[in-house]
Amino acid sequence: MPEYNPVNEVVKKQYEEALLHGKCRDPKTVRAVWNNLNLFEDFTGHADFKTFNAEQAKTFKAWLEKQKNKDGELLSISTVRSTLNSVREFFEWLAIHPQYVRKIDGRAVQYLRLSDNANRAARASREKTPPTLEELEKTLKAMPHGTDIEKRDRAIFAFMIITCVRDDALVSLKRKHVNADDRTVWQDPKLVRTKGRKGIVTRFVVQAMPLAEEIVLDWLKYADEVLKFQPNDPLFPKTLVQSSAETMCFEAQGLSREHWANAGPVRELFKAAFKAVSLPYYNPHLFRKTICKWALKNCTQYEYKAISQNLGHEHAMTTYNSYAKLTEDEQLEAVSNIGLANPNLQNIPMDALLKEVGRRTKK
Repeated sequence: MPEYNPVNEVVKKQYEEALLHGKCRDPKTVRAVWNNLNLFEDFTGHADFKTFNAEQAKTFKAWLEKQKNKDGELLSISTVRSTLNSVREFFEWLAIHPQYVRKIDGRAVQYLRLSDNANRAARASREKTPPTLEELEKTLKAMPHGTDIEKRDRAIFAFMIITCVRDDALVSLKRKHVNADDRTVWQDPKLVRTKGRKGIVTRFVVQAMPLAEEIVLDWLKYADEVLKFQPNDPLFPKTLVQSSAETMCFEAQGLSREHWANAGPVRELFKAAFKAVSLPYYNPHLFRKTICKWALKNCTQYEYKAISQNLGHEHAMTTYNSYAKLTEDEQLEAVSNIGLANPNLQNIPMDALLKEVGRRTKK
């Protein structure tokens, strides 16, 4: 069986260019599409894409549903759905390609779909409960801070609490992007990997946890005065790993002046921090929900809109609907306490919410 088909590789490269430059897809997304197309070719034995037909589509779908992941378990239905979508979109594009038009059975493309019920199941997800501020503070207080690496890790945890930046943006921030005097972060899309490459100005939400602000400011001072960070140095540099003359092994030896390639190390340090205080792992993204739910209880409508923009959301309803969902216990408690809330708080009026929903629906 051939390892690749040169004719297929040419057209796959053309499709990659179309996704990157024609549809402006993120390179990570395009790599995932490429991997899914490779999987399809593995199934067909790298047959020419011109052989695609309804029978091939149906048997590929059946074959895919029987494949297993690295843990020996069947692929999740969401993975199957994602793979089929990638392959289907590719053949939809190929069906109008000048060299493949009339050679690809366009009607067969629709066979690369799950049933309606399977699609609904694939899109379903269990709501993840975010940590409470008390849990975050408990974890933060327990984190060691003797070495440079420990200081950095604790500062990352604290920084995430009061800014709620996305983890991929966090590892691409530079020292110059944070203004200690103004307590602001400029997520510059030219340098920082923000979602959708939006420019975002974020202010520390100091009121949520003053301790976290203190730790972040201490880190900035330490980075400037002791570590001698320059403006273009990473705000949170990756660990410097070098060979030890004593052990002849590679060991962590302080901090480098390089960015982490991705947010994987941040998630690992979060796992270790929560494990140290016997709490379940909460991924960095859940911190955004924690702050949103805190804001629901403590902010006026005007302030809640500011929190929404702080997170980089264009619409407050995105924050309200996607990040501020109450647990069942919180729902029951809130209903029981209707009329007992702080009268000084200006709750979001229902007519304003409905107006926003209507505006969003018309788009």
